[in-house]
Amino acid sequence: RIDKTATSPMCRLCHNKSETIDHVLRGCPKLSQAEYKSRHDNVAAAIHWSMCRKYLIPCNDKWYEHRADKVAENDEVKLLWDFHMQTDHVIEARRPDIVLVKKKEATAVIVDIAVPGDTRIKTREQDKILKYQDLKREIKKLWNLKSVKVVPIVVGALGAVTPNLRKHLDSVDCNLSISNIQKTALLGSARILRMVLDI
Repeated sequence: RIDKTATSPMCRLCHNKSETIDHVLRGCPKLSQAEYKSRHDNVAAAIHWSMCRKYLIPCNDKWYEHRADKVAENDEVKLLWDFHMQTDHVIEARRPDIVLVKKKEATAVIVDIAVPGDTRIKTREQDKILKYQDLKREIKKLWNLKSVKVVPIVVGALGAVTPNLRKHLDSVDCNLSISNIQKTALLGSARILRMVLDI
């Protein structure tokens, strides 16, 4: 409007909404299945790598080269990656990003990762906890565990985090720094922006 050009302000991919940074980084339906998922999986893989290192499960030397196996285990723990849980009851949310089962303690941690827009990090953190309550109860009963905890790991597309993030990372034995996780999300966002702006 300022330049008096005929260029449309609508998103060049979906043509439904204005092409804002927020829309491109988290709201465009054309990017959701591949690009947003790739950014999310990179953050999840970094956390999975750190857990593998902690429990001496074989993995790459560098966290950014890590490719997670569906099931990784040793005598101490079992790590499930993007695993579809079999349950007795119909539960909609039964495919969390990571499940850590501590065999000797008979406990489990359901870890779910999200990379939303920066303004929605607090809401997404609460949503993740509520989403897996049914699965938490079900696997506690089915696997005969003493306790199951749901841990949300939420980092904004531009790196914003909640004050709870360090506590959540510690509870899943992830010793990666918050800045490494932010960097992973930011690099994914930068790649998405470059790709869209080059179209």
